[in-house]
Amino acid sequence: MVTHGSLRRMYARFDCFQADLSSNELFRSGVRVPIQEQPLQVLRLMLEAEGRVVTREQLRSVLWPGDTFVDFEHGVNTAVKKLRRVLGDNAESPRFVETLPKVGYRFMVPVEWTADVNGGNPQPRVVEIAPPRLTAVPSLAASEKLLPKALWRWRLAYLATGLLLLAVITSFLLRPRPHTLSAKLTVVPFTTFPGFEIAPSFSPDGNEIVFSWFGYEREYQFDLYIKQVGQEHVVQLTHHPAVFLVSSWSPDGRFIAFMRQAEPDGTGIYLISPLGGAERKVASTTPYGTWEPLGVSWSPDGKWLAFSKANSLVGEAGSSPGHFSIHTVNVETGEERVVPQPSADCADTWQAAFSPDGKYLASVCMLSDGVARIYVQTPNGKEAREVTRATDSQGFAGVAWTADSQSLLYCSDRHLWRVALGGGTPEKLLFAQDVESVAVARGGNRLAFAQVRIPRAIWQLPLASRTKPAGPAAKLISSSRGDSGGRISPDRQHMAFLSWRSGNAELWVSDRDASNPVQLTSFGGPQIGEPRWSPDGRRIVFDSRKDSGIAELFIVNLDGGVPRQFLTGTREAASPFWSRDGRWIYFNTERPHAIWKAPADGGPASRLTVEGKDQGEPQEAMDGTRVFFYSEGHVWSVAVNGGDEHPVPGAPSDVSWFPAPGGAYFVDGESRHYVLHYFDAATEHAQKIAEFPYLFAMWGPSLAPDSKSILFSGIEHSEGDIMLVEGFN
Repeated sequence: MVTHGSLRRMYARFDCFQADLSSNELFRSGVRVPIQEQPLQVLRLMLEAEGRVVTREQLRSVLWPGDTFVDFEHGVNTAVKKLRRVLGDNAESPRFVETLPKVGYRFMVPVEWTADVNGGNPQPRVVEIAPPRLTAVPSLAASEKLLPKALWRWRLAYLATGLLLLAVITSFLLRPRPHTLSAKLTVVPFTTFPGFEIAPSFSPDGNEIVFSWFGYEREYQFDLYIKQVGQEHVVQLTHHPAVFLVSSWSPDGRFIAFMRQAEPDGTGIYLISPLGGAERKVASTTPYGTWEPLGVSWSPDGKWLAFSKANSLVGEAGSSPGHFSIHTVNVETGEERVVPQPSADCADTWQAAFSPDGKYLASVCMLSDGVARIYVQTPNGKEAREVTRATDSQGFAGVAWTADSQSLLYCSDRHLWRVALGGGTPEKLLFAQDVESVAVARGGNRLAFAQVRIPRAIWQLPLASRTKPAGPAAKLISSSRGDSGGRISPDRQHMAFLSWRSGNAELWVSDRDASNPVQLTSFGGPQIGEPRWSPDGRRIVFDSRKDSGIAELFIVNLDGGVPRQFLTGTREAASPFWSRDGRWIYFNTERPHAIWKAPADGGPASRLTVEGKDQGEPQEAMDGTRVFFYSEGHVWSVAVNGGDEHPVPGAPSDVSWFPAPGGAYFVDGESRHYVLHYFDAATEHAQKIAEFPYLFAMWGPSLAPDSKSILFSGIEHSEGDIMLVEGFN
């Protein structure tokens, strides 16, 4: 251990954090992070232990002197829990603090120490500069001889050098530079309630925030709440639980507008006074099953609200129920208008935001899942202009303007970005992590965002028989960033899965027992589909949507290398699945909706189905004679060479379904009420296998090659807090 003496350790750096042990401050990416005294003492002890275990008895002697009476076990656990919360750590999948049960704790990452000399600033390395040498001055006669030729050559050289230097300085001064953050910028928790808080909106004076919240016991039952900056008192504003809910405070402070998704009669755009009272509905919307279309924004004059809505509600010719565009409604007259799409390429447009000066309306144009462009256009929909492009493997979650109307903020892959109104390279704002929605106070000096934690994991349910579990389900792969889509290789030696542990969704592979994980892809942002193994277990096929938004197929080898695109001859391709004999790769297209197969060794694809609606997720039957797929929520099948296309008799609809010997398994239900069933194809009878009351969400089940276990993705709980940023500019 390093000792203290004339050289005093002042700073400890690890990951993106820096601990100033003289002032008892902690910084993340240069921004001060609030931390209480005891968690900081715990951190200091572990840092100074330099990788060794800090026992619980050591913690007790430092945190509580011998004459202090305290519930020691509870106190240590609380201090460590608070430290983990500040570091964004997770006890189940730790990055920083490792727990040794009944022994103590150990710091897991390297620490870099920076020393001060006698309490002063860190001493810079001094580079000595040699004194100037004396230069002989030529005599007047000699210098006069040089004037006719040499002098002019030197003058021209000096002039050229000066002009070049001037050009460099000018270009430096005029170069585009990122926004600078205030030196006094601080990030503090605004809410720390149990459950999920999201979607903040400031009052006109910036001193209050309205937000959506549900508690652990009321999951997906959001209501609106108001809390004042600097106060802990919270006022519940609405009393109508919603599946999704987002709000916006009016410019004059008289109303709060909100967009609610609940039962059909409770879904729509509403107004309510910040003091409470009756709600007034100003526009109808339709339940849409996802949070991405959520968003409501006031025009600066307080007369109009902008929001996203499915066009089928207004009876537009050629519109489909799944197509969203921006609408505006006059809060006084109820007049509703449809804003023209900013581009013909937009599959959906949502998350509208009026600029504070009223000149522009920003929106997110979705090209496809996970691929978007952010546009600004005049409020009447004319003069649309692309500002930036973005990819997101987890869904876009909010757009906001800076107070001067010169920049846009948006959330992508849980990061917060800022881009100038005129375009250019977006700037990642490092003070915000795990972001899902953002708001800026009208005064411009405050910013709020929701910091969310949704830990996805891969679970395994062992089977004693087709219809009987061998034991309870248990986590197989988990991390603090999230993992899903686990698939076991045919030889049962490896497992492929998706993980966000590198910062973006990428394809990973591990041993069968989840040990030795290795990253296979480095796409850096686009959405990636779940992996599928070749029958020989040497290759993996998957889909990815790059900047164009078009789904394409890729194949990567188990031993690594650059993924190669698998060409099918179709405009797009998604949801690939390898045939059991290894000769074919099945996939679906969206334009047209159809199921296809292509030779695994390359060549044009053959179409198997006639065009229908929402045909997707092909899976080959266990005997290899038919291909199952979804169509409008129902399970269909088609012959492997096309033809004989029909629904599967007795198969349940609107479930997550996959083939198994003699039939199929499927999962139905909702949060905390998911149930796994086995469907017997011969008897057309479904039998309940297991229930999952501990899962908040469940998806992506698959059967192991030996039929002895089922893998699936799940979330036990989600958490979200509102964070307040002071000194933002």
